[in-house]
Amino acid sequence: MPLNWSVKNVKDADDVCYFTATKNSVVHGLTRGEEYTHPITNTLVFATMAVGLNEITEANIDEWESRLGLAYEVGWISKMVVYGGDDENGNHKWEPRMLTRTDLERHIGLETNASEESATAWRKRVWQEVEARGKKELKYADKENPALDAITHKESIALRDAIRAGKTTKEREKLPENQPAD
Repeated sequence: MPLNWSVKNVKDADDVCYFTATKNSVVHGLTRGEEYTHPITNTLVFATMAVGLNEITEANIDEWESRLGLAYEVGWISKMVVYGGDDENGNHKWEPRMLTRTDLERHIGLETNASEESATAWRKRVWQEVEARGKKELKYADKENPALDAITHKESIALRDAIRAGKTTKEREKLPENQPAD
């Protein structure tokens, strides 16, 4: 199903949700004089799917902000790239930027046909993602750590045995010149 969206209820939508290119840019697909959806608006439209909210209202703006924070943390949305002024040669600079509460407030009225999720269901989905990633990390650690532990443990046992056999002392091993290089 395609993602449909509307900004007809956004106050000052023409100024907030769109921009007119001031320069041609093949890299960014811009033609001077053409009107485009503003990157903030575009990012919010697609974020509706990640955060499980299909509209921005005064009533749900706190929930939006909470869900955005979690969505950034689990990697469901990433920083967008926005216009950051011009460099000394007159070329546009594009910089990474996160969505903010101010962006949400300016986009009150934005609507999409994304699925709506209750706060409980959405947070459960986030928790399942965090848990799945944690288990994946543990499986990787279980696979990689024994080989690394064996090296460290082997060195530890050799040093212990040398100290116990009187070949060296704890005091001598504490000296800076006896410390292994990292």
